[in-house]
Amino acid sequence: MNINLHHLELFYYVAEAEGISNAVKVMPYAIQQPAISQQIVSLEKHLGVKLFERRPFCLTDAGRVLIAVVAPFMEKLATIEDELRDLDKQRLRLGCASLIAEHYIPQILPALMKEFPKLMPVINEIEGRSPYRELISGDLDVVISSEPLPRSKKFNYETLLTIPYRVIVKKDSPLVRNFNWSEQCLDSMNWVALQEDSYSMSLLKQEMKKHGCAPVYGALTNTISTALKYIQLGLGAGFMITPPKFLLESHDLVALNTDFLAEAEIGLAWREKDEIIDILNSFRSLARDLIMARRGDFV
Repeated sequence: MNINLHHLELFYYVAEAEGISNAVKVMPYAIQQPAISQQIVSLEKHLGVKLFERRPFCLTDAGRVLIAVVAPFMEKLATIEDELRDLDKQRLRLGCASLIAEHYIPQILPALMKEFPKLMPVINEIEGRSPYRELISGDLDVVISSEPLPRSKKFNYETLLTIPYRVIVKKDSPLVRNFNWSEQCLDSMNWVALQEDSYSMSLLKQEMKKHGCAPVYGALTNTISTALKYIQLGLGAGFMITPPKFLLESHDLVALNTDFLAEAEIGLAWREKDEIIDILNSFRSLARDLIMARRGDFV
């Protein structure tokens, strides 16, 4: 059976618009109502069935069967041009914290895309997910993370920056003068947790356990930016990798220097992939340059 594809297209718009006169208004090209009516009649004659009642509009059983077949194809056509053009793109799938995605990656991309005009960066904000697992599985090409490395890693890795963990409090908090790692101080505190099961919270729990305490949470979140807002609201203190100075200042917060000496590595991990190896190498070089230029944000 050879069905006229143009007739099927017209039927799709008539069914979606619920009527021939309405279809004229949504068609992607100019066509008159009589022409649509004539060609729909031709389609019905060809199929030997009635596809819809005209007044009031209502698909027949045959019409519902046909639209179920035609609609997915027509809806796919709406995006196929972009998808076909994207096939010529070189994708770089990056996973990083939202803070990095918002404040640092935009400073790398212009130079990278100038060097590789066909590049299409795909930025994934990965809080609450396992970045290295997604790297190993092939769902990401490159990751910037402070998460501890897995024991058995199947990727390349380099350290970009080492940053200490700090207690983050409001500038006007009494803790600025009085904080210490003691049962008396810790027992009276609430904490804003960056994911209760995150590595930073594990470190906090271990340290507080030494003093016979356990953290009491005033709020739980999964991004540093949100955590800083909650600390600013007075929901608790934070324990995290030292945030950039400009974020602390914009939230009227301070990072306390304590005798807790844990540090985190901000590292860049990637898998060798022949088709984007030049892009990966350039991205790594730009990331190193940016860290050196913006080192003052952290130290």
